[in-house]
Amino acid sequence: MKKVIILMTAILFFKNGINAKDFHSINSNKCWGDTTQLPQVLALPLASYVGKPVDSLLLVLPSVYTKRGFMPVGVGYTKGIYQSYFGGEFNNFYVEIYIDFFQYLPIPNRTSTINWNMNLAKQETISFIKVVKNNVCVYGCGNPNYDY
Repeated sequence: MKKVIILMTAILFFKNGINAKDFHSINSNKCWGDTTQLPQVLALPLASYVGKPVDSLLLVLPSVYTKRGFMPVGVGYTKGIYQSYFGGEFNNFYVEIYIDFFQYLPIPNRTSTINWNMNLAKQETISFIKVVKNNVCVYGCGNPNYDY
């Protein structure tokens, strides 16, 4: 019986032309990123986005990011938002967007960060931007106020 179910599932996938990449993008609405996107990010005038809403930067970053989330610092607090691009164990980078003063997102927030409202966070004002490739800072490095 198990073999029949597995066979039927496989036939459905092949019949409909769904491959692993399509399955991933259907479930997450995102494609796998890559550090080939890094030069595009570094070519942006990142410093000019400081003092502007987070969403203004997110709109110009490559849309093929792997994940977007909050950067928690202790229970109920966050230092901002990150957006990651993953192309393999040694082929990844992420953009850290720091927010010093929260006006829209209620902080502290004792619920799990997955329940936090990203749309509210996108309205917050950017204080600092850092880009990290393979756990090594490549932009916005050396500022002691943002070295966590």
